[in-house]
Parts: sequence; C-alpha cells; structure tokens
Amino acid sequence: MKKPIGKDFEKLWVLIMALAMLAIIVALPIPAHAECGHGHWDKARQAEVFDQRMKTLHDVLKLSDSQEGAWHDFIGNLKPGERPLRMERSELSKLPTPERLDRMLSMMKERLQNMESHTQAVKSFYAQLTAQQQKIFDEKFRPYGGDHEKR
Repeated sequence: MKKPIGKDFEKLWVLIMALAMLAIIVALPIPAHAECGHGHWDKARQAEVFDQRMKTLHDVLKLSDSQEGAWHDFIGNLKPGERPLRMERSELSKLPTPERLDRMLSMMKERLQNMESHTQAVKSFYAQLTAQQQKIFDEKFRPYGGDHEKR
C-alpha cells in the first residue's frame, strides 16, 4: 500500500528547510569575542562608563549637601583601579596542578578582598541615604546600571 504523496512531500520540505537554515547559519561570520561586547575594555573606556553610571546615580539620588562627603568617599572606594594581572588559560594549563590551584586560589582571594572592600563602601554610603534614596539605590545600583533587563 502506498503512502499518500502529501506526507512524503511534507517530510522532504521540512528536510530542505532545515538544510537551508543550517547553510545560512554556517555561512554567517562569527564575530570575535571583543566584537560581541564581551571582550575586555580598555581602561579609558571602563573609566568613562563608570563615571557616566556614577553621574546618573548621583543625579537620581538627589543628594543633600550633607550627603556629598559620603558620596565622594563612596566613589573613591569604588573607582576602578588596577586589576590584578590574570594568567592566560594557556599559561595556567602549563603549570603543575598544585601550582595551578595555588595560583587560582590566590586570584580568588584577591577578588574576595576587592569584593569585601566594595561591600563595605556600599554599606557605609547606603547608611547615609534616606529610605526613598535607598529604594532608588536598590533599583539603580546593579550590574549594567540596573536597567539591563529592560534593554
């Protein structure tokens, strides 16, 4: 007994479309990591973005004159500085396992110290804010400026 031609044609059509989509995907150029927006920024660009985010935060908080000193302390503690040098993965992979783990642990400890300092700076400044300012701060002081999900 023969299958209806329509079913075979439908399967063939799906196969052709899948192959066409695969060909399009394969033909698309793959951008370099930095072109995707996930690469490491140069220090000038990083400082520029930080300054812009902090200016925006300062403006929306509408700080009083008595809060300005706490703001300047806060910014001084958060300002991006020199980051510890990272070992490239290829260099790390050449190390013997115990040395590689020690190096990774050392880098993690540095990051933890930076995070502890960052956290203390935020807590000190946050304590100087009014309840309304704290709500604004909670909304705006997030990775990527607080509006990342809305973009």
